[in-house]
Amino acid sequence: MGKTTCRKFCRTRVFAVKLGIISCFIYGTYFILYLLSDDSNVELKSPLKRLIINSVLRKQTKTTGPEECPVPRFNSSLPQPHDGCQRLTPVKRSCQLANKLFFSSPPDTCQHQLKTEICKIIESDGKLNVDCSDRICAEQKVSLGEINRKSGELEWQDFPSTKNLETHLRKVLSSKTDNYGFYFIRCAINVDEIKEEVADEVINSNIGMEDEYIMVDVVAQQLLLIPPFVKKTLKSHNHINVNILFIDSVSHSHFLRSLPKTLQTLRELHGTSVFNYELFQSLKGRTYENLQALFSGELYDVEKPFGLQDMPPSPVHLGRLFAGFKTQGFETMYTEDLCWQWEWGLVKNLLAYMPGDDVEKRWKIFTKSLKKAGIDRIDMTLASCEILTDNQHHDPFHGPAAICYNGQYQHHYILEYLGKRQEQLKKNNKPFFHNTLLNVGHDDYGRRIQTLDYDLAEYLKMASKLRNTLTFILSDHGNTYGEYIKQNEEARVEMFHSVLFMLVPPGVAETLGPTRLNSLRINQQRLVSILDLHYALRFLSETKLGNLDEKHKKYFIKPDGIFSEIPSNRSCSDIPRIEPNVCICQDFEKVASKDERYTLLAEFALGTINNAIQEQYRKSNPDTKRGFGSCQRLVAHHFGNIKQRTNKNGDNEVKMDLYIPNPDTSTSMEIFMVILIVPLKNNEDIKLVTYERMTPYSPFETCSDKGVTTKLCICSLSKTQHQLNQNEIPPPVNLPPTYPAIFDTKTEIKPIHDKCLFIFTRRNKVGVVLEASNQCTDRIYSLKLDITTTNMILSSGSPVKADLWPGMMSFFVVMTQMDNSHNWDFNYTVDYNWKDV
Repeated sequence: MGKTTCRKFCRTRVFAVKLGIISCFIYGTYFILYLLSDDSNVELKSPLKRLIINSVLRKQTKTTGPEECPVPRFNSSLPQPHDGCQRLTPVKRSCQLANKLFFSSPPDTCQHQLKTEICKIIESDGKLNVDCSDRICAEQKVSLGEINRKSGELEWQDFPSTKNLETHLRKVLSSKTDNYGFYFIRCAINVDEIKEEVADEVINSNIGMEDEYIMVDVVAQQLLLIPPFVKKTLKSHNHINVNILFIDSVSHSHFLRSLPKTLQTLRELHGTSVFNYELFQSLKGRTYENLQALFSGELYDVEKPFGLQDMPPSPVHLGRLFAGFKTQGFETMYTEDLCWQWEWGLVKNLLAYMPGDDVEKRWKIFTKSLKKAGIDRIDMTLASCEILTDNQHHDPFHGPAAICYNGQYQHHYILEYLGKRQEQLKKNNKPFFHNTLLNVGHDDYGRRIQTLDYDLAEYLKMASKLRNTLTFILSDHGNTYGEYIKQNEEARVEMFHSVLFMLVPPGVAETLGPTRLNSLRINQQRLVSILDLHYALRFLSETKLGNLDEKHKKYFIKPDGIFSEIPSNRSCSDIPRIEPNVCICQDFEKVASKDERYTLLAEFALGTINNAIQEQYRKSNPDTKRGFGSCQRLVAHHFGNIKQRTNKNGDNEVKMDLYIPNPDTSTSMEIFMVILIVPLKNNEDIKLVTYERMTPYSPFETCSDKGVTTKLCICSLSKTQHQLNQNEIPPPVNLPPTYPAIFDTKTEIKPIHDKCLFIFTRRNKVGVVLEASNQCTDRIYSLKLDITTTNMILSSGSPVKADLWPGMMSFFVVMTQMDNSHNWDFNYTVDYNWKDV
């Protein structure tokens, strides 16, 4: 009996365990379906819910070991290519770091703001009407904000009641006149006079305030969208509408890891083909150059560089594409989430920015530039100034964590308006060419892009139903600063691995034809350049197949771009890239190990940059008695991430990172990425081709010296800044043994003249570095070094000359052994003269 009872009990217990497992599975599945549901009664925007969705979807695609990290893929059923470009293998544990930095907490929401609907647009039987509530505004007084067409400024008109406002808006709807598609509404409200749930929102949005200050008059504000009237076109158009969503500073990997709802929506679209291009190489880690190449086909002139804060040397010639579409009768619209009155965005790219108080004059310059570029409308762009001002920012680049207005994300309004406008155009048979540039991903932490997910997914559902509309979703580059790029080399690859999706509905597929559609499908796993997109858009803009521009014939580009099959063996040498740039293809560059030769090259790069800092400082401060001001002389802590390849000329191209200690914290490093050309012929000079600051440098604007490019400047933000006394004597040079070692190499200091002129020498197993310093404040030295060597290559030809002003310390030359022979040597003679200052 005992054994029988035990068997029955055991069977019962096993059955209970199985039942429990099945129940957990069923309820877990139901919970996930609930999370992913589209039920309008479910709060899909809940931060907790989005965090869980992200976690679930990321775990579903995790197929590797604890340290290996895959490149995220939209369509994992596509077989990986066996030849041609294959994406660099991500650095180990980079995905774990990404999860920690980007998904350890939910994205910020707009729940801190009061959300009210003073007026709403009602559609019935294809007709629009407006209804305004009389319960929200105190004493029903209300103001309407509208952009003045002559000045571009937001102007407010007061109405004695919401009913008066309602009457006015109904006239706007019935007048069938043009407008910018939106109005701002605001009024004073008293929380005691509105319904309880709105009062709760107000109270919750004022956490931390004293009770007696909560129940006071507050302002309700609303952005009301009223897309302008579209005149019906009787003529039938067979053209392809073009719809570009240009998202700044979001890499391929970051897009796929950050927007699970959008990916789910794209995978579930019916009838519309969705192509994801897995190898889209960025041109440069800055927006201007990518816009320039996309719209004009022009490539940035490396001989005419300009800094981040500078105006470009030439405008982005948007008219190359926009004018072509406009000539065909398309509506052309350019929308962005930046304020035209500030210095960034469209107004800068068109060289139409003019600082000053005369807004009306600035508006005339801007609108004239828009007309010249062939841009009909900028509509929601003009709402950005008020929205950003309400968020207490001029631009979105360094905050806030969520850009909100009336409890909604800024991009919610832009995408909602875009959808409404495009639906209107479709109903009235009006073709369109629209470009929308969103900067939601351009932030310090790389997390704000997650706020785009729900609204982008909803918009793409609508866009996919526009039968004759080709939709591009692309980025210019990945995030260029933040903790991810400081802590992990994979972020550097992601910076130059842009995202590109194309939505091809049935009407577009029929117009393109099977050959071009098949090319689009094949090119998903070929190396794609932004010029491929330019020529595809030019083909649509000009309605014919043209020729390549002369300057593009050296690249593997077809006259219709991505609509033609890209060769499988295309490499980064076959497409334009502006250095510094990281090719996303495996084996394009070889990883190199640190050795003494690379130490000398690091010294050469560092010395060249320091000479540039001194030159800029002295040019703007001619009476100074020192070589460096607040912007310090750069002394690298170490170098790394070394890559090398042989270029088309047969010379070695070397790429590395220099790590400079931050003067305020020893644990933080400022990172410079440098590229050098090391010629194989000993009669040619080593060249520092370019450099890029990989860590944010805009904070140093507050302490940088006049005339010194902020990109070069590392200065103390914690010390009290003051204007340096130009006659202040710089500290004397530290003599051995206290002079610090550079890259673990000791410095020999040789006095040359009168305790003023010194030669600094550092040597290792394969070469030597020479620098010189003028430690006196009353003279200028003209110095010449005649150098003779045995089995050595000089970074510049002998003799080496320089003028050393008071306080200057200048890099002169690097000499390296010519081959692996240890039989190398050098000698130099010093010739100098000096004059008093």
